[in-house]
Amino acid sequence: MRVLLTGAAGLVGRPAYDQLAEDHDVTALDIRPVDGVPDAVEGDVLDFKRLLEVMAGHDAVVNTIMAPNQSYADNGPGFTINVSGLYNLLEAAHRSGIRQFVRTSSGAVHTGYPHEDTRYTHDLYPLKAPPGYALSKLLQEEMARSFHEQHGMSIACIRPWSIIDTQRMVTTDGKPVNSYSWGTIDCRDVASSLVRALEAKDIGFECFYVMATDEAYERTDVAWTEERLNWKPAHRFDPQQKP
Repeated sequence: MRVLLTGAAGLVGRPAYDQLAEDHDVTALDIRPVDGVPDAVEGDVLDFKRLLEVMAGHDAVVNTIMAPNQSYADNGPGFTINVSGLYNLLEAAHRSGIRQFVRTSSGAVHTGYPHEDTRYTHDLYPLKAPPGYALSKLLQEEMARSFHEQHGMSIACIRPWSIIDTQRMVTTDGKPVNSYSWGTIDCRDVASSLVRALEAKDIGFECFYVMATDEAYERTDVAWTEERLNWKPAHRFDPQQKP
């Protein structure tokens, strides 16, 4: 399968490239250079014309773009990158005849529900999220749902929560990992879930929680994700232990 991987230089995108490249022909796209991938394509998801050029000839899109956390403050660009950027990707994919789309969402789409009283599952609906980053992820999922319903696109949404890099022991912002939360997951395990979702059969519009602590298995339906995608996290975490 010829796959366009967006956000290929990122914390999840870079390991996703390596894993996808084992069995697929992968085009790496990012706004910055991709370490170790000299033929990576430079492009901005806010540049619709550029996306149409790059999409040509691909069978699927795997989107890992995550705007930095600090970019959502004070009306920063993060919200626009997430919302307008994903719309551009979905519309460019649709116009290019691409029927399969996998994207990195977030458990933040449910943070509008009371935490202590809610079990977060793939089919908990409606989505509820406060303004800022969480709302941008909610809008992303609703757009994806719409493209599936209107155009019949196969779209899988992967919902991690607290992504870290256990090799460098840093967060998505590059800060040192000082503790584990109940939603912690390693970036390589998020990447592997994206690959499994791409290769899964009969995906219409589906969402998948991916986390790697005992509490996450109680509070979400990660076990359902494991069965549906034939996936398991290679790294498990205990929030009671220090890194």
